[in-house]
Amino acid sequence: MIREISFNRAILVKVIFRKALAGRLPGLITVQNSGEPGADAANIWIRGFGTFNSGAQGPLILVDGIERSFNGIDANEVDNITILKDASSTAVFGVRGANGVVLVTTKRGSNEKPRVSFSLQKGFQSSTRVPEYLDSYNALHLYREGLINDGLNANLYTDEYIEKFRDRSNPTYQYLYPNTDWMKELLKPYSTMTQTNLNVSGGSKSARYFVSLSYMKQKGLYNFEDKIKDYDIQAVTNKYNFRSNVDLDITKDLSMELNLGAIIRDRNYPGTSADGIFASAKSIPAWWYPLDNPDGSISGMAPRTASPYGLLTQSGYQRLFENTVQATTGFKLKMPWITPGLSARARLSFDVVNTRNVSRIKSYSTYQYVTDENQPDLSKGQYLLVGNAGNNTLSYDVSGNGTRRTVVEAYLNYDRDFGKHGVNLMGLYNQQSYFLDVSGGQANAVRGLPFKYQGYVGRAAYAYDDRYLAEFNFGFNGSENFPSGKRFGFFPAVSVGWIISNENFMRRSDAFSFVNLLKVRASVGDVGNDRYGNLGDSRFLYLSTWSLTGAGYRFGQNYNGDSYSGAIESATGNPNVTWERARKINVGLELGLWQNAVSFTADVFSEHRVNILTTPQTLPAMVGIVSSPLVNAGVVDNKGFELVLEHKKNFGEQGYYVRANYSFARNKIINIAEPAYTGREWQARTGRRVGELYGLTAIGLFNSQEEINASPVQTAYGITKPGDIKYKDINGDGAITNLDQGYLDKVNTPEAMFGVSLGYHYKGFDLSVLFQGALGGSVWLTGISVWPFSRYAGVLSAVQDNYWTPENPDQNAMFPRMTSNDNPNNYQNSTFWVYSNNYLRLKNAEIGYTFPKKLIKKIGFDNARIYVNGVNLLTWDKIKIFDPEIPNGTGNYPQQKVLNAGLTFSF
Repeated sequence: MIREISFNRAILVKVIFRKALAGRLPGLITVQNSGEPGADAANIWIRGFGTFNSGAQGPLILVDGIERSFNGIDANEVDNITILKDASSTAVFGVRGANGVVLVTTKRGSNEKPRVSFSLQKGFQSSTRVPEYLDSYNALHLYREGLINDGLNANLYTDEYIEKFRDRSNPTYQYLYPNTDWMKELLKPYSTMTQTNLNVSGGSKSARYFVSLSYMKQKGLYNFEDKIKDYDIQAVTNKYNFRSNVDLDITKDLSMELNLGAIIRDRNYPGTSADGIFASAKSIPAWWYPLDNPDGSISGMAPRTASPYGLLTQSGYQRLFENTVQATTGFKLKMPWITPGLSARARLSFDVVNTRNVSRIKSYSTYQYVTDENQPDLSKGQYLLVGNAGNNTLSYDVSGNGTRRTVVEAYLNYDRDFGKHGVNLMGLYNQQSYFLDVSGGQANAVRGLPFKYQGYVGRAAYAYDDRYLAEFNFGFNGSENFPSGKRFGFFPAVSVGWIISNENFMRRSDAFSFVNLLKVRASVGDVGNDRYGNLGDSRFLYLSTWSLTGAGYRFGQNYNGDSYSGAIESATGNPNVTWERARKINVGLELGLWQNAVSFTADVFSEHRVNILTTPQTLPAMVGIVSSPLVNAGVVDNKGFELVLEHKKNFGEQGYYVRANYSFARNKIINIAEPAYTGREWQARTGRRVGELYGLTAIGLFNSQEEINASPVQTAYGITKPGDIKYKDINGDGAITNLDQGYLDKVNTPEAMFGVSLGYHYKGFDLSVLFQGALGGSVWLTGISVWPFSRYAGVLSAVQDNYWTPENPDQNAMFPRMTSNDNPNNYQNSTFWVYSNNYLRLKNAEIGYTFPKKLIKKIGFDNARIYVNGVNLLTWDKIKIFDPEIPNGTGNYPQQKVLNAGLTFSF
């Protein structure tokens, strides 16, 4: 099944087009967890998950036929993106194709006069949603209530004392009774981004070219960048792209391609990571300490000494340099003197990625300012050192690394029509070598060995009279990662199609004159997946590894002699290890009506994947295996469907289109080599979905002590009081314990994705809108950024008037009763803290105007257009507090909303 999308329009204002795919391609699942410049690419999956190995679920990505990342590619270079999903289209990739394949094709030149195109975009970005936390005054009222509920001394927190946190009549109050909105202080309302592109294309019959140059600058939202004069603390990405695709006809039968690409990224960040800064900003209470002290020093107070302001402005900076060079050359030879339609092709590709990271980290001192609150002269106060004194000196640490990939391909192709018969035959040989970027040291010696692939691919396709289609594909390939003699696998697939609309009974019937396309198709085949975990973590699993640092023996009469370490088998090899194997079945329907004014596509698919690597949990300890070997025992079934409906119409100088797509995929773990869990079936992964959340099942809040007394005992999680979370006794033993934890029938990643795009044009004006959404996912809203006063944290604004109290015993309250610190009963992973992350976004909207050709030709242009567009403009969801695509834990750089204006012209 193939879907294609063009990127010629400027609607994709987000500089990494990977993020712009959401809602446009059926079967594609995307989740974007961060909006940090240079680290904001979305995670993508095709048709859900067919394996429970989290590091091996993503698709194979090919750019111009070579395995490459497309995170840094400029959208202006891209001609189309194709998604390969069924067995017929992915079998040729053998051990690499089980998770689907994304094909990115860059633009090429054509036989026409040189055409120069220029585009310039200027955008303003802001956070889609930033969590709001209570000010000191309101939070301390809740804290006092929590102390009283916990039976602790709350005498300090009188109304008079709390009032000082919002009273600024005395100059010392802002330092002794602070009220710091950390999120508001650390983030600017907006930042800027700029992108420009210049490309030239054209050629003649014998030479064609496409050359593109791009520059992009994206700035972050951090505040106080003007506070530090010696270096930059702002998150900034500068990216430079170059691409040159040249095609040469050396003779009438021999042609050559030369493709060159370069991506240069220069990124700057504070010395502390975004996760560290935002986790601190979301957890430090507003009343703990001010932004800074009267003398400008960093304020702090034990035990929470890591000031968000200090982490941002005083921890130094990082510069990350990355250079990517991509080169592909190839020759194609037509051989009509042997037989028409026969050709041969050979390609060689060489890619390198080199990095140089400079880290200038600084330790700084933190002080607590103390003074008499009635002292009007702030200079009379004292500064007490909190924690260790910093040296305020920038360190200097440089690290460099790189990757290298070499690909060789050679194939024969035969493509010829014989009257009503069409035949296509193809045979391909390929091999690949890839060096991963690893650190030095003996421990990384194995990871540093090259990854190597070798294989043969075959295809035989037949078409009769544009009505009946049949195709057979196979991949016979393998990897050095498996035992000798077991490194290659055969992956066949077959597909058939019937274009019913080309049958005589339909073409000659007036009753079916409105049907211009009616096609049914089906495919079945096997595909593989040789990955386990992150790349480099699963080398040579058929070999046992030994450690020479195990427990040893000390010699001597009284054990006072020399000591020698022992050797232990740290990992047991599996001589029968092999790849995952997926049997994929796909049935589809394509329908076009009224000259494709209405088109409809439907696909139903199923996948049965076996041989998934897993650690067996059924080996008893008495066997003596320290580290159980990974075995190919896992089995997962994955099923779903995809629908696409489109209507378009042009009349006169105007026209419109409406396009909707919906995709759904659900999996089930059939086997994972675990024990039977008899009597505890709710704790077994077998029968569950991949990535299912695990915890207790909440059934409301206790309203009275009598209800607590009549319920199963929950003392395993501390003392229970009215207003605390009530849990379900799953095993029926009368007590709530870890035995009642289990899988919750909720998954973190959406199971369904959909998009609705609308467009209208009138003369030179055009308008387009894309709504995109996700269904079926859930997220944990847990941790110190959510739980009130957990580990000295602050409290979300959403807590106020939305928690359980004796006066308002609301069973639907968002939070349980107020406590002053961690509550061991309430702060457990349970369904109480699981929220649906279903959402609907106004993902893209654009309005543009194309100037009349008669007007722009007077100034030498053949096309000119101006436009305004936006990304992530509106979001509808149930979470409200955070962006619905947040990761578990919520300590991340926020997603970005972008408003953009641009112009394009060509001559």
